Amino acid sequence: MLRLHFTVEDLGRVRVEVLGPLAETVLGLWNLQRRDARALFGGWRARTGPLVTGDGPHIARFLGSPAGGLVDLFTLVGSAGCLGEGLERLAGAPADRLCEEFAVCAGTDRVRARWLAGLAGADRRSVGRLAQALRDCHRVAVAPYWGSIRHHLDGEVARQGRLMVGGGVAALLDGMRPMAVWKPPVLEVPDYRPLVHPVADYHLGGRPLVLAPSVFCGPVPQLFAGPRADSVVMVYPALRDPVDAAALWAPPADARRAGAPVPPALAALLGRTRAIVLCVIADHPACTTTQLSRRAGISPASASEHAATLRGAGLTRLARERKNALHSLTRLGAVLLDGVGGDGNGADGHCDVDVIGRAASRR
Repeated sequence: MLRLHFTVEDLGRVRVEVLGPLAETVLGLWNLQRRDARALFGGWRARTGPLVTGDGPHIARFLGSPAGGLVDLFTLVGSAGCLGEGLERLAGAPADRLCEEFAVCAGTDRVRARWLAGLAGADRRSVGRLAQALRDCHRVAVAPYWGSIRHHLDGEVARQGRLMVGGGVAALLDGMRPMAVWKPPVLEVPDYRPLVHPVADYHLGGRPLVLAPSVFCGPVPQLFAGPRADSVVMVYPALRDPVDAAALWAPPADARRAGAPVPPALAALLGRTRAIVLCVIADHPACTTTQLSRRAGISPASASEHAATLRGAGLTRLARERKNALHSLTRLGAVLLDGVGGDGNGADGHCDVDVIGRAASRR
């Protein structure tokens, strides 16, 4: 458990703020390596994992391995409205601050690209390569959804603002249940598993607390408080509803027809259209055949045919609700998507088709 202690003055310094696309990219790379919250992230992970290639898998493990620490770029860079602004601040950060932050993950990854060693010494060439890799990862993992993500996060900030207007900071902190519990003057995070700060009790010491909602953080808030940072940042999960998640990750039908990415190994095995249909069902549990056809950009007859084939293979199931036939993923379908979304990635970040065969053998 984490217990965050407030003074009366501390309560007056609390604010809610969106950190921006760089923070979501770093947290997204961390999320991509996890296997929890499949209802929220299963479809996004399956499509995004094979697209993170080159330096992407290496920086993902370096910046935020689930088994190790998470590099604190949040207090270092602060809130940045666009990716370029965040990367410019990263490139211009003092060498000693960079060394402090990159030391968090020293030794957490046994297989590491050699150039990452330069980050521990704040080598500018290595920092520049990191910035380019983050830009590439943002392009495939976050940028296609950023408009929807930003709208969702702005809505969360507005909701928190209404709580503050109605009941002050106490109402804001009390509204963070069940992930955090306000017991004045302490905010308790019951399931806290520290990635950066292993302390059970933390005192703000006069620094403002920034509550930063994140789509990719979860399921437990995380505290970031560099010893020389001007503020303390608590990143907390702002995406908790599978319906909201489906809306975030769903590209429009015309994007599907134009060639929106699906896992290459999945397309190679099932065929591109059938792979799209499977991804749509993963993103939209309990969708009707009409909804499936519209989101996949195919005719209702074709959607019904592909869904029947996937159902026959045990990857999807059909349920009846009144006159509607509702399609959803089976456990085997989830295992398959998990395999092509991350577990089957080799050192170069590309999917291994054998994962699909191993998934099928578990049926």
